[in-house]
Amino acid sequence: MLKTLVYNWFKIKQLVEIKCILCRGFTTLNQPLCTLCLNSFPVPTCFCSTCGIPINESETGLCPQCIIQPPLFDHCLAPFLYQFPINKVLQMVKYQSRLELIKPITQPMADLLSDFYLEDQWPEVVIPVPLHEKRLRKRGYDQALLVAKALKKQLPDVITLENQLIKRVKHSSPQQNLDAKDRQKNIKQAFALQKNLQYRHIALVDDVVTTGATVSEITKLLKKAGAERVDIWSIARTPENQ
Repeated sequence: MLKTLVYNWFKIKQLVEIKCILCRGFTTLNQPLCTLCLNSFPVPTCFCSTCGIPINESETGLCPQCIIQPPLFDHCLAPFLYQFPINKVLQMVKYQSRLELIKPITQPMADLLSDFYLEDQWPEVVIPVPLHEKRLRKRGYDQALLVAKALKKQLPDVITLENQLIKRVKHSSPQQNLDAKDRQKNIKQAFALQKNLQYRHIALVDDVVTTGATVSEITKLLKKAGAERVDIWSIARTPENQ
């Protein structure tokens, strides 16, 4: 009886028409963003194999900055550029509790990861970038953790999800209002390990990577504790590493 009810509910979600959250065109209950809007998300045609920012196809695979001074992390993977309309969608997730938008924006991320990693090269563990407890209480949820959980369901079972390993111990100012130099100062020593590190290949998950200050600070912590490789998984990457 229960299986029948669940099956019928999923069939109903596929048929009931609602308005797309972005364009207000028609879509279905199980797809809050219409296909047209999903297909309009900005995708980089060519990006730096290390930091993930867009580069010209004529370049060597690395941006000029990574050639001179590569980041602490090993790879940054993001399916979208942080531009309209994906920036608006992520803001709605982060500040308006539109959590139903997480699933449709993590599927392209899962597809990108499946193309990038060979079967035996997946990270051992996925770790979301943590919120400070004060911000978590105010918002009511951790969007990076929800993104990580959604990705975990779409990726191989060999990957562990760990959200208790790292704690944000410094309640710093929001990063979005700061320039690159101030972001580094703001985030310095903001995180701490809660237990001994048992993983060598780690994926850090965040919704957006801008300058990379936050994920670099966590990478430094993890590599000091013994991690050999840290990859960054992000839904969107800002077009320029400023």
